[in-house]
Formats: sequence, C-alpha cells, structure tokens
Amino acid sequence: MKPKVVVIIVIWNGVEDTLECLSSLLQDGYPNFEIVIVDNGSTDGSAETLQEKKFPVRILRAAGNMGFTGGNNLGLAEAQRLGAQYVFLLNNDTTLEQGAIGALVEAAETREGLGICAPVMHYFDEPSRIWFAGSRLSLPRAEALHDGSLHPSRSRAPYHVPWVSGCAMLVRMVAMEQVGGFDERFFLTWEDVDWCVRMRAQGWFVMVVPKARIFHKCARSGMRLKGIRSYYAVRNSLLLAAKHAGIGYFSALFFVLARHLRGAFRGKSKERREEFHTTMEGLRDHLLGRYGSRPSPSKVLTTGRNAGERKNEKGLEKRGVSANRAEGRES
Repeated sequence: MKPKVVVIIVIWNGVEDTLECLSSLLQDGYPNFEIVIVDNGSTDGSAETLQEKKFPVRILRAAGNMGFTGGNNLGLAEAQRLGAQYVFLLNNDTTLEQGAIGALVEAAETREGLGICAPVMHYFDEPSRIWFAGSRLSLPRAEALHDGSLHPSRSRAPYHVPWVSGCAMLVRMVAMEQVGGFDERFFLTWEDVDWCVRMRAQGWFVMVVPKARIFHKCARSGMRLKGIRSYYAVRNSLLLAAKHAGIGYFSALFFVLARHLRGAFRGKSKERREEFHTTMEGLRDHLLGRYGSRPSPSKVLTTGRNAGERKNEKGLEKRGVSANRAEGRES
C-alpha cells in the first residue's frame, strides 16, 4: 500500500475556491490520502457547504484567528492522530495537475533524507507561466526570493533548494516530529522559510519536484495585501534573521529597513505614508518581541483606508497567507 498522506487546507471563506481545490484533489489519483480542512472562522458558510456537498473531508474549526501557522499546526496534530506518514499542506486557492501527490511521494520515498518537497507552481490564470520553481535565500540580507523559471537542466529530476513555498509542500512526518511544527510567532509570512531552514539545520533535504505541478490563483489575494504586507514582511524577516543569521542579524536589519523605506518614497503620498508607518510598526514590534497576529493599527496607520480595505486585511490574516504570497517575492 502507498504511504498515507493527510492533506491539510487552512481556509477562511473563499468557498468556491475551496470546492475547486477539493475537486482537483479528488481527481489526483493517489490511492491513500485523507483531507483535513481547518476553518479559521469563515463567515460565508464554507464548512456547512462542504458538509452539505458531502465532500470526504474532516473539518476542524479553529477557536479563533490562528493564522497560517496556528491553523496548520492544528492540522498537523490531527494528521499525527490519523497516522499520516506524510502531510501535504495546500492553499485552498490552488488546483493540482493529476498525479502531483504521487510524484511528490515518490520523490520522498526514494530519498530517505528528504524532509520537505514541493511541486512547481504555475499561475492559475496563465498556466504556461511559472510562479515558483525554486528559491534563493540570504540570511544576512533577510532576503528570500522565488525563481520564476525552470532551467532545462532541472526539468525532470528533483533538485535541492534552500526553501519552498507553504502554498503547497509535502512534509515527512518523521521530520516534522523531529523539528517541530511552525513557529507561531510568525503568524503568517516567512514561516515556511523558517521551517525549511530548521529542517535543513537538522540534516533534512528540501527539494522541488518538477514532475509535480499545481496552479495558484495568486492575483486574487495579492491585490488586497498592501495594508499588511510591509508590517509582516519587516517584522518576520527580522525574526528569521534573529533566529538564524547570527551576527548577520545586524546587516539584515540594515537591508530590511533600506528595502522598505525605499518603498516609502515611491508612489502616491498616501501610499508612501502607509509604507513608512507599517515599516516602523513592524520594526517596533520586532524590537519589543511582539509577534503573532498584528495588533490593531493605531489611527495614524489606518488614515486613508476605508472599512472594506481593513476588513480584507483581517480576512487575509484569518485565511493564513503563506510567506511568499504575502510579499509577492519573485525574481
């Protein structure tokens, strides 16, 4: 029998996306998997719709807004209880090419030291265009970048990378039990980079498997992320550097502030103010050790943003947007 895989999907609303994602999962063809849905407080009846349509899923309702990290950790605990050998973390705004799970499991089963692997990820609306095919990481600069192209030499066999996107990743349960789950201080963004760095520090491989492909509806969330992107990007990239960069943390501090303050001098005046204030807010909370969900911004930080924009921000936090999605990091 094939190894047991538990698929974990953290949701907040977006029921149509979830239904499409589940339909593609059920057509994947892998013979031994279960699906766990972690509902981070949906208000559109997502859980009820899934139950009505009798999808073969287990639904866990989070007690509050647990973000990407807490929601997935809740799912990981359930996967352990179910006896999973692998877990497949998947965003609900994705669809799978048939055979993706099998290709990921095959790569892991033939490489004993592989802890995490990920598919090549394409844009849903432009299937020929690649969103994620690898990565680069500089801890002294607190910089994590996507590779948005697939080199011909990497077109078939799995290859090593420093980190993979939490949008879709297969994780060996033995590795997860050794390293631990997500660091919930991140809440959302940079948590997948941190997890991969921790895996590699314990001797596990992190790889991309080009035979596996998914399609990601990137623009549907990225268009609404301006209000929270800078805060989490500044705070969490500095947390990553503090954890892993050693003395390089001090150079990371310079590079992070330089990148984000440079953005504060671009665009319209309202956008410049927002970029500056959220950058400073992220730096402040990092220095004070304030992590988890972003506290309610002060009045000066919300000036010029309407109630709909602020509601979208809170919704994205509940849904749990993975690190690179929130930052739009791509080379």
